[in-house]
Amino acid sequence: MTGIARKLAAGARRVNVRGGALASIIAAAFMLIVVATGAGVIAAPILASGASNPDPPAQPQPAPPYKHRHLPTPAPTPMALPPEVKAKVPAYKPGPIPFHDGEQLIYQASWVGIPAAQARLEFHKRPKDPSRWIGEIWIETNPFADVFYKMRDYVRESMAGDTLHTSGVYLVQHEKSRLNYYDVTVDRPAQMVTITKKNHKGTQSKEFIASDPWGPISGAMMALTQNFAPGKTYAFDVFSGSQRYVFAFEVEKRERIHLSLGDFDAWRIVPDVWYVSDGAMRSQVHGTVLWISADQRHLPLRIEAQAFIGHVRADLIKIDGKDGVESAQK
Repeated sequence: MTGIARKLAAGARRVNVRGGALASIIAAAFMLIVVATGAGVIAAPILASGASNPDPPAQPQPAPPYKHRHLPTPAPTPMALPPEVKAKVPAYKPGPIPFHDGEQLIYQASWVGIPAAQARLEFHKRPKDPSRWIGEIWIETNPFADVFYKMRDYVRESMAGDTLHTSGVYLVQHEKSRLNYYDVTVDRPAQMVTITKKNHKGTQSKEFIASDPWGPISGAMMALTQNFAPGKTYAFDVFSGSQRYVFAFEVEKRERIHLSLGDFDAWRIVPDVWYVSDGAMRSQVHGTVLWISADQRHLPLRIEAQAFIGHVRADLIKIDGKDGVESAQK
């Protein structure tokens, strides 16, 4: 049992890296991603890039006659997307909003069939300014998962009701003993995005040049308003946590799936990462599949992802709102 527990704990530590990539992969965009990949215990590991030499030489090696120490080149500030990536990211116009004022979606994520985390997503109009949407996400591991990787995360984003353009994202990342606060501020006229991270060590900031920036929830809502069809690919420039991601989603086909809520006609969608600002996590989305209801609501129904051991699945288990389950089942 001790050996198994150590393996699970090691897997949970590795998962967190991928969780940052996927999770914040359109955190709410495809809501399920946040649930399944944001929860540290339920994603796949990143393999170590190399191993140390088990037999180091007994004597130190002589230094070369002329040793030049090359310091790493600092990243430009503010950072812009590579031109070849930016050229592949189109601008979108929103279709009908898929959510109702006050609607809540509840997801349960399981690892190898064992419940591990739950996420709640809520959408409502701002009371003092009904022209703006507020999206909120709460992610929480359960007592079983807490043993290996305790997670209590929160995301809040404000969006314009007509364009879905974000004015900023607030994120609390409380995982194990780590507690980080992120503020993403967006200045569209200046094409500037600033990410500020605060914790007990102090404050850090990054600046990015972005002509069409999205937060995880606004990007998700915009994606879900588009017309899906087999073969179509959608891409978004998303800012969440400490990173910038360009996510792509390819619509593969239409198929029937079964949830505890019932049977649904759904679009099968495969996500990809075209760019990440730290350059270290682009391949970690492979092995992930999403199912979105094939009706006008485009409800995120399920996500499956390869994990350290077995796989992760996150399912929509409850809808609090008008015409939720009925419309998606037709």
